[in-house]
Amino acid sequence: MARIHLLSLPNAFTTEAFCLDGFSQLTMRMATLLKRMGHHVTLYGGDQNEAPCDELVTVLTTEEHQSLGKDWPYQNAIMTADNPLWKIAVPRLIEEIGKRKQSRDMIFTVGGVSQKAVYDAHPELMDVEYSIGYPGNCCRYRVFESYAWKHICYGAQSLPKVRFYDAVIPCFYEEEKFPFYEKPDPYLVYVGRLIPMKGIKIACEAAKAAGVPLKVIGHGDKSLVTYGDYLGPLSNTERNDVVAQASGMFCPTIYLEPFNQVAVEAQMSGVPVICTDQGGFTETVKHGTAGMRCNLFREFVAAATRAAEGGFPRAVIRAHAQRRFGMATAQRSYTDYIARLETLHGRGWYAD
Repeated sequence: MARIHLLSLPNAFTTEAFCLDGFSQLTMRMATLLKRMGHHVTLYGGDQNEAPCDELVTVLTTEEHQSLGKDWPYQNAIMTADNPLWKIAVPRLIEEIGKRKQSRDMIFTVGGVSQKAVYDAHPELMDVEYSIGYPGNCCRYRVFESYAWKHICYGAQSLPKVRFYDAVIPCFYEEEKFPFYEKPDPYLVYVGRLIPMKGIKIACEAAKAAGVPLKVIGHGDKSLVTYGDYLGPLSNTERNDVVAQASGMFCPTIYLEPFNQVAVEAQMSGVPVICTDQGGFTETVKHGTAGMRCNLFREFVAAATRAAEGGFPRAVIRAHAQRRFGMATAQRSYTDYIARLETLHGRGWYAD
């Protein structure tokens, strides 16, 4: 059993109510996974929490969150040490970890450079970024969400040498939260931020050209939705049900996606994904079976038509996604990774 100090981010509490923030939801899933693995988890975060843990250490109150975070939506907070929420939470993290730490403890985070002062204050503990899908990573031990993003980060940081104690483990999900409909409704769905770089224009235009209804879920600039029905942001349960009943999902991102969680969440319900052919999609969407990775507008239109006509094997998509991205697979992967890190207390790379 490992002793793990699991850090949340101060912009969003670890509850379903903050579902628009992917980091808070990821922290909740990691807490669930670590407890299933039998580890001792001390969770540091706000005074609202739904994640399992052995101890919850409050480093930010609801009143402080509302006061210091009032100038922006919680899901749009900038992750920097200068953010007022971070400025109040980070010193408390340093102090509270100091009260509890023991030899061979690990710090687990997805805070990157925004929480670097915490890792620097406790250099004898292993600092682990356990699911990296962002550029500002800095810990000594890093788990990336895809090989594509790992290599992008290595290149950006000029890290040309092999790092034997880094890893790639995809994001993971609780299978029971994703319903399955063998016979979907004849509409496509887009889930994500309403910003140009997420490809909402492509989704609207391709669905319109294919003559297929489109439902749009997300937050941002509503004027970008030029076709289809805009449903706004939904809760996790509502969103998962709308997605599960769709014939296909658009993920036409035009920047290099580190992973794109909604593309995998759709597949957990057997829904094929229509996406671009770069970044994390190249590792998560099996072209021709789990959806289509597209490069031209006509390919997006053809994929939309095929999805609407039921041209993808939904049961096969679901079974593959649950095997690859389910909790059991993640448990094996993180068990192996933590064991790899623990060799550093002995012979390290030469361990038997």
